[in-house]
This record gives sequence, C-alpha cells and structure tokens, in this order.
Amino acid sequence: MKNEMYDVVQIGYGPVGQTMAALLGKAGHRVAVFERWPVTYSLPRAATFDHEIMRIFQDIGFADKLEEKLVPFLNYMWVNGNRDVLLKVPYGGVDISGWENGYLMYQPEVEQALDEAVKSYPTVEVNQGWVAEDFIELDDCIEVTLRRGDVPTPGQWIPTNETRTVRARYLIGADGANSFTRSKLGIQSTNLGFESDFLVVDILPNDPLILSHLPEGYQVCDPKRPTTIVSRLGTRHIRFEFMLLPGETREEMLDDGKIKSLLKEWISPEEGTLIRKAVYRFSSNIADTWQKDNIFLIGDAAHVTPPFMGQGMCSGIRDAKNLAWKLDLVLRNKAEESLLETYTVERYDHCTSLVQMAIDLGKIICIPDEKEAEARDQAFLSGNVPPFPDMPILTKGILHNNPDGELLSPVGELSVQGFVKYQGNIGRFDDVVAQGWTIISTEADPQSVLSDSQITQLEQIGVNFVHVSHEDNTDAVYDLHCKYDEYFNKRSLEAIIVRPDFYTFAAVSSLADLSGAVDQLLDKLHIKNSETLIG
Repeated sequence: MKNEMYDVVQIGYGPVGQTMAALLGKAGHRVAVFERWPVTYSLPRAATFDHEIMRIFQDIGFADKLEEKLVPFLNYMWVNGNRDVLLKVPYGGVDISGWENGYLMYQPEVEQALDEAVKSYPTVEVNQGWVAEDFIELDDCIEVTLRRGDVPTPGQWIPTNETRTVRARYLIGADGANSFTRSKLGIQSTNLGFESDFLVVDILPNDPLILSHLPEGYQVCDPKRPTTIVSRLGTRHIRFEFMLLPGETREEMLDDGKIKSLLKEWISPEEGTLIRKAVYRFSSNIADTWQKDNIFLIGDAAHVTPPFMGQGMCSGIRDAKNLAWKLDLVLRNKAEESLLETYTVERYDHCTSLVQMAIDLGKIICIPDEKEAEARDQAFLSGNVPPFPDMPILTKGILHNNPDGELLSPVGELSVQGFVKYQGNIGRFDDVVAQGWTIISTEADPQSVLSDSQITQLEQIGVNFVHVSHEDNTDAVYDLHCKYDEYFNKRSLEAIIVRPDFYTFAAVSSLADLSGAVDQLLDKLHIKNSETLIG
C-alpha cells in the first residue's frame, strides 16, 4: 500500500489518546490513530477526574452531555481500623474552572463519549485492531509500520498478514505503561520508589445507593487490610480496592470465596453483580524525557501514578492539552518547531509533583504494621499532621516573568471561568465567548493599550480580546455572578493572559503593563516573524 501522509500519527486510543485526537481534530489537523484492540475497553479503570479535566472536556464539546453520567465527588474520608475519622477532605463545590471540584465516573461511559467526539471530526481517522511494529525517522517525517490483528476471544490478540505503512510529521505514543513507543526510542524511566499490590473489585449493585451512608471516597487505613471504597463509581457502580498483605498471592486473592469474605462487611453477593476482579500493582514511574525529535509520549507512556490522588488519567489528559495547542501553532506555521521543546519542560515537574503527592499518601495509607499504624493514627487524631496537599502549578516554560525574573501569582495557576452573558447568549465563558489564547480585562478592551503590530501578531495566532464587565451592556461580556470581578479585585489585577490549556500566562495590576507582557508572550511562543505570518 502506498505510504499515506498525515500531520500526526498516534499509537494508542485510551482516554488520554482519545482526548489528544479530539483536540487535534477540532483544530483541523489530519490525524491517524492506531489502537491494538478493535473496540474501546468495556471495563472501568480510573474512577475520578477533576474540574480542570472537565473544562478540557468542555473544550472538546461534550461536557454537558457527559455530566448526567457523573457523580460530584463531595467528600473524601480516611478512617482507621476502629473507624475513627483521621481525615476529612471536603471536595464539594464549584472550583475555579467553573465545574465541580471533582467527579466520579464509570470509565467506559467517558470513553464512549470521547470516541463519539473524536469520530465527529472528519480529519481524524481511527483504526482499531492495529498494532505498531516499527517506526523510523526520515529527513522530513516519521514512517510507521503497523499490523492488523484478530481477537478471537476477549484479551487475545493474534496478528494477521495484513500490514500498513503510514507517514506523519509527528508521532505520539499514547500506548500505556508498557509503551512500545517509549521502548523503541530507548527512553528509560525512573522508579520513584512506591509499589503495592491491590485487588480491585467493581460491582454493579442492585441498589446504586447501597453505600450512600459512606462518603464518595472512603479510605480505611486498617493495618489488617488497607482498603479503598468508591461508593459511587459513576451513577450505578461501586468499587473496592483491597491491599495484598505480605505472603498473599494474586491467585488466592482472585478466588471468589476470598472476594466474598473481603466484601462481607459492605455488600453481600445477592445485593449486586461482580463485573470485574483484577490484581494491580500500583507503581510510580516517570520517563526521563517525553520527547525525542518529533516523537512524543503522553499519559502512562510517560508516567505512572499511584491512585491515591485520583490524578493518573488527569495527568495524561493535561499532557494532551499541553501538547495539542503547541502542535497546533507549529502545524499551522505560526510558531517555530522549538516551541515543542517546552512540552517536557512544563509537564515533567508538574506531573512529578503529583506522583510524589500520591506516593506520600500511599505511604500513609498502606501501613500493614500495627505499631506503625497506631503512631500514624495518634498523629492524625491529635492534629499533628500537615494539611492535605494543594495541587501543583506550572513553574517553568511559557510563563510571564516580572522584571526580576520571578513568576508572581496567579501566573502558572489555573484561570477563572464563570457564567457570562454575551451577544444575547448565556453560559460558561468558554462556550459563550472564546476558547484558546485569551486576554481578559475588567477595565477596558485589552486592545486599547496594545500597538497595531501587537494586535496583528496576536490575531494571527488566534488570540481573543475580552472586556468583562459587571454591568450588562452590549459591547462587553457581562459577568453574571461577579466571579471575574471577585477574582480580579481579590488579586488587584486589571488584565490576565490565559493560555489555551487554561493556565495563566501573565497577570498585570495595570493595563499599562499589558503591552510588555504581550511582547514577552510573542517571544516565548517562538512566533514566526510577521512577514512569514502574513505571507
């Protein structure tokens, strides 16, 4: 078959790969996705995602439709073996992204929604049932060789004689923890030192509210059997995770009688249907680099996170969003290819912080020694423990530095999204006003303080200029719930520059300083000169 040329070839089509394909498809780029399995996976793995990820789903265009299948994550509680409360983490409420702080999901429903979104873009070609066997880097592209397989029984993949060769300017490995892409590139991973085996059991209860007396996240820090319970895995399912104790084997833990005995405190066999049982090794690994030339790793191919922060899938989707907007600028010939070198720079530290936070929580939870567990309990019950960790922010990359070279808050933090009214439409800002690069001011139209040259260059890369007002008039965006007014006043700001991944590039206390921030933005984005852009 003749070699076919794409902008991007992607290996892997889990939720992270689906998000990547949808974002590139929305931008109009020609993408070929190849996935080993012929259909999306029918069983859940991840259980939760946060407000930032919901805003990314909103960007793709299916958040409102998905919301009805989700359960807000309101409370996360830790108890000891005696069921004394060690820690309560209130999760409920709308966060800065304009969505609930966290959501609990049944992953197959999310993947189905993502699949529909991806396949709605005519420039994206999804090929399921294909495995990548080889790739080589040529002078101007990457050539990938693939083979189709058959799946005669679930989980069994048998290669056929049918092969296909495609080429692309960029290759993305979204192919999981055992990434072929990473292995082929010879990229090593650093083990951050946490491993623990857990039996994961998913149940479809007869009554979805059977565990409604428990918080949505219930962590039993019992040295006799550390256990995690997700009482609402989406709208209909529940999950249990039981830590394997020293000497226990995978085989004995998967025995139905053993599972029944572990579940008896919570649910009896006649009260639900077992839909999955599996023993997983929760581990922590970070690939040493996530890019080699024009080849990139995203999701579990780049990093593996223990589940105690609920941030594994979230981190992968952040990878996709970060890389997608940069690839878009380069593929549209608006920015130099060197912009892509900021991908690992920005994502590595952010993700590593989350992995370390999950490890720290895991070390507290997964204590099988009774004396050590008792000391932990006393520390929590006496209040002699640090607070639950805050989410990390961006600290490197495409971010505005003040004259002293510092990053000042809220630079690197997630930006605000509220409900607004604009040109007769009411809704969340991203839906009603703008997506992508956005300059927002509560004082005036940001263009009023910028030069014609700056405005021209910003428009060439799709920057939106928005005046948000607390007064309802036809020219400005009306801040329905005063969320922007509150955000700007609290921080003494007059303008912010928001990146396409919703992180704040710059924040200025005076509109007079906006022009300097824009100059730095154009420089850091490696924007091509205006003659090239216009030509």
